[in-house]
Amino acid sequence: MEAYVVVDIETTGGHPVNNEIIEIGAVYVENGEVKNSFNQLVRPNEEISEYIIGITGITNEMVAEAPPIEVVMPQFIDFCKNVPLIGHNINLFDYRMLKAKATLLGLPFNKQCVDTLIISRKMLQELPSRKLGDLCVYYGISLENAHRAYDDAYATYKLYKYLEKDFKDKEPRLFKPATLKWEIPKHVPLTKRQKTYLESLCQRHQVILEKDINELSKSEASRLIDGIIVKYGKA
Repeated sequence: MEAYVVVDIETTGGHPVNNEIIEIGAVYVENGEVKNSFNQLVRPNEEISEYIIGITGITNEMVAEAPPIEVVMPQFIDFCKNVPLIGHNINLFDYRMLKAKATLLGLPFNKQCVDTLIISRKMLQELPSRKLGDLCVYYGISLENAHRAYDDAYATYKLYKYLEKDFKDKEPRLFKPATLKWEIPKHVPLTKRQKTYLESLCQRHQVILEKDINELSKSEASRLIDGIIVKYGKA
């Protein structure tokens, strides 16, 4: 690849449709050298949980004045041009989240990707962990602000260069960009049992839903039930 974009995102959770992006960080690389960067907080439509704040350090106050995804996503697509994307676990996480947001905004986002986690799992099987932070320690890559999008993206760029140097000649297919076919899952309505249980929880704990319960998907209902139980308990 003569040019590619290494990307990382931070989110309010792991569901590509129900959760939201709160930060996008990326570097544009040509001939192995960083030529441009993208570093942008995103204002979500939901509160950032204490759990996510603890991981990322991104607070609700930090994103209060940030632009929404409707503004940031077109900017990021322009930044990416038509080059492949590289990321750590990009196939199962970053790409799906970015694809979902682009699709919901009516924007095209069909990218070829290379996943450094897949390369690491295949070629560094002797290591006890292939998490980005642990791989940075293994290769001596500086990562002072882990779980901030730009810092993780830049560290992944450094990691990719090491992996390419060490293993590309041995397993060239791992370094060949692949087109990802993932699409947003179809809406599956909540079950009758979920509806009954959610209604009882809401009544018991005086919780008012922001959305009509009949419009909830199965996954949305499950997430709401889990949230109520975590906050109030089952009883």
